[in-house]
Amino acid sequence: MLHEILAGRITIKSVDAFLQEINAIAGSNNVIIQAVDAKKVADRQHVETAVRRAVRSFAEHRNVANDLGVEILLHLSASRQIQKALSMGVREGAMEVLLIVLGTAKSIQASRRKLAGLLTADPHVLDFRREKREQLMTMFSITEQEINAVGGDDRIPELVRERLALFDAFK
Repeated sequence: MLHEILAGRITIKSVDAFLQEINAIAGSNNVIIQAVDAKKVADRQHVETAVRRAVRSFAEHRNVANDLGVEILLHLSASRQIQKALSMGVREGAMEVLLIVLGTAKSIQASRRKLAGLLTADPHVLDFRREKREQLMTMFSITEQEINAVGGDDRIPELVRERLALFDAFK
């Protein structure tokens, strides 16, 4: 199963209406689409790792959730707690968002055209930035001592990926 990450900015007036819209696009193109709050993601490698591990866990019948989109959120959050995983999703208002699309090359391409109209593309929302620091520290229980021990804030994405590896090993 292939995947693509669309990254950008969006203003969501109604989460329910937005989710219905992306679910309609997913259904009409036979893809899975998972919307994620980009400020809760360390970097592209965080997302790539989580998606790869979620797909693998389904293939190996080691999945925690019954839905691949939710399984991706579990891996992104490095938690077995559905509530914590769902907090990685979208909310109302202006926000940075990732749309993770899984399917065949053709179905992803068809979906991309429709999804592109929903957001203003900005691949930099995937990058680690200083304003993500506190959010990531809280979300992944990263301490100041850990950050100092590994050499500073620029290493936070590595600490997040470490949490993903531990989640995958012990789930």
